[in-house]
Formats: sequence, C-alpha cells, structure tokens
Amino acid sequence: MSSSPAAPNRALIVAGACAGNLLEFYNFLAYAFFAPMIAASFFPSSQGKIMALFYSLVTFGVGFVARPLGAFVFGRYALRRGDRAALMLTFSLMALGSLLLAVTPPASQIGIWAPGLIVVARLVQGFSEGGEVGPATTMLYQAAPEGARGAYTAMQSFTQVIASFIAVSLGLVLSSILSHDALYAWGWRVPFALGLVIVPFGLLLRRYTVAALSEGHGTAEPLPPETLKAPVWTAFLVFGAMVTTTVSTYLRTFGVSYAVSVLGLPANISMIGMAIGLGISMLAIPVAFKFDRILGDARILLVVPGMLSALLAVPLYRYAILSPGLASQAALNTTMFVLSTMTTVTTWKVIQESLPSVSRTYIFGILYAVAISVFGGATQPLITWFIHQSGSPMTAGYAMVVDLVVGVVINLGLHRVWVARKMSGAV
Repeated sequence: MSSSPAAPNRALIVAGACAGNLLEFYNFLAYAFFAPMIAASFFPSSQGKIMALFYSLVTFGVGFVARPLGAFVFGRYALRRGDRAALMLTFSLMALGSLLLAVTPPASQIGIWAPGLIVVARLVQGFSEGGEVGPATTMLYQAAPEGARGAYTAMQSFTQVIASFIAVSLGLVLSSILSHDALYAWGWRVPFALGLVIVPFGLLLRRYTVAALSEGHGTAEPLPPETLKAPVWTAFLVFGAMVTTTVSTYLRTFGVSYAVSVLGLPANISMIGMAIGLGISMLAIPVAFKFDRILGDARILLVVPGMLSALLAVPLYRYAILSPGLASQAALNTTMFVLSTMTTVTTWKVIQESLPSVSRTYIFGILYAVAISVFGGATQPLITWFIHQSGSPMTAGYAMVVDLVVGVVINLGLHRVWVARKMSGAV
C-alpha cells in the first residue's frame, strides 16, 4: 500500500472521493423519496397505489443488477490504470444516468418507452456505481493519517447521510410549495435536474485529486491471481456485514414511501420527519468519530447501537402505525439513523482492515457490489410486496429487527478477524 499523502492534500482527496458517492446517493434517495410520484408517471397500476409503488421500486432495483459487472470491470481497470482514472470514468457515467431520469417523458406521452428509458438509466447508474465504491473507499482509507482511518473511510457512509438530507430537504421544499398535482406531474423531476449541477464540480475535483495523489496505484501488468483473493471466512463476514448494512439502510430510507403509500401521510409531513432524523444524525457524526478514538474496545460500537436499534424498532414502528403523524415519524427516523451513525466509523474501519491491502479496492468493490445488487435492489420492493400481501404495516419493523440482530452477530465475527490481523502485524 502506498504511503499516506501530505496533510494539505487530504481535504482535496476526501472531497474528490466523496463527490461521486454524494451524487450516487443523492440520486438514489431522490428516487426513493419520490417513488410514489415516479410510480404515477411511469408505472400507473389498476391494482392500487401500493402495487404502483412496487413496480416503481422494482425498476429502482434493476439498477443494482448491473453493480457486480461494474465492480468487476472498473475494479480490474483500477488495478491497471489506478483508482483515480476509474473514478473519473464512473462519475461521467453517473451523470448520464441522472440526465435520463430528469428528461424522460411520462408513460402517458410515450407509452412503454417511458419505463424502458428509466430502466436504461438505472442500468447505467448501477454499472457506474458498482465501479465507484471500491476505488473511492480505498482512496479515503489511503488518504487517512495514522489513527484516523476509521474516520476517513466512514466518510463514504456519512456522505450518504448528507446526500439523503439534501434530497429529502428538496423534497420537503417541493412538497410544501407545489400543489399535489404539480408535484406528481413535474415537481419530482427537479431534484434530478439539480443533481446535475454537481457534475462539473465533481469532475474538476477528481481531476485535481489525481494531481494531489502520487501515481502508481495501478500497474501495467495484471496482478497475480493470489493477490486478488481474501480468506474465505473473511470474505464471507465482509459480505455479510455489507448485506446487513445495506438492508438496514434501505429499510430506513424507505421511510418516506412507507409513510405516504402505506400510512397515508401527506408528502410534506413524511419528508419533515425524515429530514429531522437525518439532520440529527448528521449532528451525531462528530460524536461517532470521537467515540471510535476514545473507546478501547471496538466491540462496544459494533454491538451496542445495533442491539438498541433492534430493541426499539418494534415499539417505534407500532407507534408510527397507531399514531401516524410528524411526532411518530420524527421519533422513528431519528432513533434509527442516529444509532446507525454511532456504529459507522468502527464498522467501516474493521471491514477495510480485515481485507488484504494489495487488493482491497478489487475485493471490497466486488463484495459490496454483489451485496448491494441483491439486497439493496430487493429490500424496498420486497417489503412493499409483503405489506401488500399480508396487510400488515409492521412487516417493515420486523424485518429491521431480524437484520439488526444478524448484523450484530456478523460484526462480532468480523471483529475477531480484525484483531487477529492486527496481532499478526498485517494491519
């Protein structure tokens, strides 16, 4: 692994690495938050609004299918040409997918071509995003000074929180100033159009990031096969950690669609509740950094927040169902997002340092892409379908509990691997 860059360059490197992640999750969450409106434009259904939402979320999930291919293609590309070259290309493709989402006419105007173009947009985004996360996360890890790798690597996840907050804040503004008809007709397109504003700045940031980092992360010759492997048990645990993290993330971000389509709340109330949760979780980020550095036993942050979330999920979801409104939405979203934030720094540090350094970009990128392609794409439509079939809104709460408990068990196993690597001097 190359040495850490000079301190003056670190802010630039972090900004360059996070720019694509910001755009990716901004678009992801804009789609998730506006899924009921997108469903009305492209997937109208005679079976009712919950099934229309289901079809919209299935299309959202299609983009995840292309992630493993993107991770494989761009992972190999990064091994030969360097992480920065791969990141410039993935960011450009992301912008193309965003443009398609912003300008595609509704089904009422162009028929079946409308959902078809949305599928193409999601496939392009999925392919680019699959290649984004491995190099970007590794670049953050390599940029970190000694003792702060968890904090730097966790910026990949915290950028998602920031992007989510931006997306839901725009949604709140639009749902407050536009009529219901205007919001459903064209207002939902505004966040995607505004998302394109970041593209030139992101490309410029990444261009300067190339200069800020020393060259040599790629190699002209293919790396030996043994360098592209990780111990099977380690790979299984990293994959499991990515799966449980992904499922809980997409259950939390399902909140607006759940509140609007399942609980029947107005869009602006749903988005205020989500914005409150995300805003408070952003304030908790410095606390998470501090705890990761001062707590001597990493298991505290790997276990306690997850168990607290599991214990509180059922009563909070029941509260949201029995007393639908701003108070219950704010309580649910704040608790779930803040507790997730508290474990993020430690989790990402342990995941990165459990993998071989020479092929961390490649292995992490593949494992992450496969995990999120299956479970990120399937979580929201499956939960929607189960709610429709069972008639029970509590399905989402029960799924959250199961995922969190499994995640705690996997984190404990990953902690053992991490400690063994540290003791052997591999970290």
